[in-house]
Amino acid sequence: MFLFKKVIYISLFLTSIYYCKTEPLLLKPIFSMQFFSSGSIHNTENYNNTTITDIEVQALKNHNQWSILGSFKFTTASNFDLISTYTNPDLNFEHSRKYIKSENTWYESSSLLIKNERNESFTSFFGKSNLHWSNGESSLILGNSCPSFPLIGFDWKITNKINLSYFIASLSSQIEDTTNNIYNGFDSRKLYIPRSVAGHKFDYIFSDQLKFSAMEIVIFGNRKIDENYLFPFIPFWSMQHYIGDIDNVQMCGEIIWNNKSNNLSFHSSIFIDEWRPEWTFKKQNRNWFGYSLGIEKMEILSSTDNFKFEYIWTDHRIYRHKFPINSSYTYDYPIGFWAGPHSEYLFARYFSNFNNDIGFIFSLSMLKRGKLTQEMIENQYNNILEQKPRYSGANEKKILISVNCFKYYFNKKIKAQIGTEWINWVNAGFDPYVSNIKGNDLNKFSVNFSLIAMTNLIFN
Repeated sequence: MFLFKKVIYISLFLTSIYYCKTEPLLLKPIFSMQFFSSGSIHNTENYNNTTITDIEVQALKNHNQWSILGSFKFTTASNFDLISTYTNPDLNFEHSRKYIKSENTWYESSSLLIKNERNESFTSFFGKSNLHWSNGESSLILGNSCPSFPLIGFDWKITNKINLSYFIASLSSQIEDTTNNIYNGFDSRKLYIPRSVAGHKFDYIFSDQLKFSAMEIVIFGNRKIDENYLFPFIPFWSMQHYIGDIDNVQMCGEIIWNNKSNNLSFHSSIFIDEWRPEWTFKKQNRNWFGYSLGIEKMEILSSTDNFKFEYIWTDHRIYRHKFPINSSYTYDYPIGFWAGPHSEYLFARYFSNFNNDIGFIFSLSMLKRGKLTQEMIENQYNNILEQKPRYSGANEKKILISVNCFKYYFNKKIKAQIGTEWINWVNAGFDPYVSNIKGNDLNKFSVNFSLIAMTNLIFN
């Protein structure tokens, strides 16, 4: 199966290159520098300035039904706490969980997505990327805040009202395979147990205003590919039972309503990790849920502004499993909601563009996270239903209010932004998996400045 997968990947790649050979190549170099006095949310101390610098190159090539989009980014940071990335939806590192406080650090990230649009109704894709299955800024089941991963899949418009999406991907387990580690007499090379995820999404479009999406993913380990999950039309929940309940199936339903005449949209979703239907409305139960609610309003005060609001709540047991190989993570980042289990998040943002070049952004966010113990998982699987109160013990609270103004120069090749933030952060540096780590309590202002320069280079 593995050899077959490699042959498919190589064949598709060579075919895409062949059909794209006559088309120009678009390269977009991007340079960005961000400065945060007092470190903003990137530093769990109260006094250190933080600087983040990115050098990125994006590449795009199109020809007929083929498209190739790739990027490589190199990032350096000073006075940056790596642990802070786990409470930041905009940053992720391709590394295992560590507790490193370094004056200077660096990392790189990459992505590549090759698409074939055979016609308007069917698109296949493969590469190293991530997916976002939600109408909101954040997703409970599959979000783009985690590091990218190798995947292959398709989007199929079956009828005017029915869409089907499917993918299968490889995740980073960070679980050491002690039976296959390599030793050379004085050093060792760690190998990790393979772990994968497959997913499918069914969309039903009731009207121009109303759409319903049913989503299902399965996380499985100790194997790269499982042929049982290669059938997009069969529920994974049923297939998991067929092979002996050794994997982790998660489901999500989302309703999207759009009122185009009023430029108003609404979305709401429910995420199900474990469910006993007969206990749905009981206070003590074995149900692991997550909820989200979002509203977007455009053209409030002008034709170029918009307002977004979002609230997300997650149970303390979702994304986790009695066997860690089946947990819903890659590189220690949830592949769903970026804040993980035992959390809730409120987000509001107002954006306005005064003209084509000048604008400002006001945002408010409130985050709360509680600890995650092994006892929580053991109680679930041992049918111990009495749980401790939510957020009992160590927890983290963060309130962030920011105002930023930006301006474009030289036909939008340069963007300059300046702003300020107020941060109230209780237990900054908190790690939900390590209850004995006590973070700092911060109340600080941070002045921010960023500069982004980009251009397009065309090669025939």
